[in-house]
Amino acid sequence: MEENNWIINLTWIDSWIFRTMNWNADEMIAVWRVIKAWFPCSRVDVTNAKYDAIVDIWWAKKLLRIQIKWTWNNSINFTGGTRSWQQISREAESRKYKYSEKDCDLIIWINTNNWECYIIPINEIKDWWDSKSLMKLQKYKENWQILIDMAKDK
Repeated sequence: MEENNWIINLTWIDSWIFRTMNWNADEMIAVWRVIKAWFPCSRVDVTNAKYDAIVDIWWAKKLLRIQIKWTWNNSINFTGGTRSWQQISREAESRKYKYSEKDCDLIIWINTNNWECYIIPINEIKDWWDSKSLMKLQKYKENWQILIDMAKDK
């Protein structure tokens, strides 16, 4: 995919608000990408839920919980509970945790620069560090077959 030219703050809103809006847009694009791969998918509109969307693998009668994350650099992070925005106090105790099977079934990372998706089953990250280079995750890049395989296994 070509570089995404939509990451521009045309209305000059505060950078932390723009960042939140950009994240929401990327989340909707990720859901759109799941649907374009012919999987019914719905966004979960609950702030701070453990997962962001549900995909219906209808022929297997399975629902998979998806955590959607975005990346803009060359790595992805497998943790939640952190924010770098102004609404979180720096004095507060850390709420950081690594995603696990109790949180979601898979994580989709969307590259905010080009909208490429990395589809990673949550059980595959348990022995990994908190982050990993995109170069080491090429087998997950645009691998929508993973959704079908997960429906068979779940």
